[in-house]
Amino acid sequence: MSTEVSTKQDQWQKLFGYLLGNQAAWIADIGLKTGLFRAIADAGEEGITEEALARRLDYKLRYVQVWCRGAYAFELLDWDERAGYQLAPHMESLLLDPTDPQFLGGRIQFYTALYEDYRAFPQYLRTGGVWPRSAHDPFLIEALKNTTKPDCVVFTEHVLPQAPETLARLERGGKMLDIGAGGGYHVAHYAKRFPNTQVVGLEFDGPSLELARQTVAEAGLGERVEIRYGDTNQLDEEEAYDLVTMNIVLHETGGPAEYQNVLSRVRRALKPHGTLLVSELPYPDSPGEYRDRPVYRMLAGVQLHEALVGCGMITQGQLRDLLTEAGFENGRVAEQPPPTRFIMLAEADEGTGASEHSGG
Repeated sequence: MSTEVSTKQDQWQKLFGYLLGNQAAWIADIGLKTGLFRAIADAGEEGITEEALARRLDYKLRYVQVWCRGAYAFELLDWDERAGYQLAPHMESLLLDPTDPQFLGGRIQFYTALYEDYRAFPQYLRTGGVWPRSAHDPFLIEALKNTTKPDCVVFTEHVLPQAPETLARLERGGKMLDIGAGGGYHVAHYAKRFPNTQVVGLEFDGPSLELARQTVAEAGLGERVEIRYGDTNQLDEEEAYDLVTMNIVLHETGGPAEYQNVLSRVRRALKPHGTLLVSELPYPDSPGEYRDRPVYRMLAGVQLHEALVGCGMITQGQLRDLLTEAGFENGRVAEQPPPTRFIMLAEADEGTGASEHSGG
């Protein structure tokens, strides 16, 4: 328990700050959804007035004015009396560039999309049950996909260099599996980044499967990329892959028994000394740690959504233990840019193969 004593004014200021943050997130969300940020970015250093912005997007001036002034108040925009508005420094990459490892545009939209869960949570406190994502506003799924877009760049450019032998295999021409391929954005990135490697994406959700296939086809990657329908709990391959990636997927495969089954099957699917890259939401191991880092506070809100949609919660210590129990070697936490993910690397040992089917 915290021993720091806060005054009533301190606590008032804290709550008031939460209100301001809520408003800032919604103003940013509006700017992303409506193209206002994009139009201001396109205007460049010359800036754009409220009137010109309204004409460019065919919006009503009154509403453009109140949005622009709100975005300026929260330092999302800068303003000059003559030139009008520009994006504040670094906002173009942070809000609009999903290839930037620090991209937050998708995350902002995902968190504002959680309003349905916050409204529903009091009811589920009494009734229990699960409210699947498929029953939510469809924009939630789109926002969730957007918030994970920078992760594949972080993996290839920052994390995989920490597994140099596997990285070299992929650059020469290996084979990799992306479990939970979603809309195919990551699979397409891997295929472009490693032009000599065969990439397989595994996806269980039907609409996501079709979207992934469309993404791959539009990118002209069909010959080297296979998007496969399948349940990770039934993965049944032996020594097939140099790398397996699982990005925010393991906690959606069931409970502790399923986590162990999946990881055991993944280990068998890897070639000897092949690498597993697994990322999860970085839940701390103890409630007392939730105030230690901003990312833990962020997860304190998203875990309400995860509970409602029926997902499990894997803490950082549990993930380490699961990898060890599944027989992986050299499990280690990967270094990365400012983390919103907990990423671990581990290798399959020489003992993988048909003779080892425990846990599956």
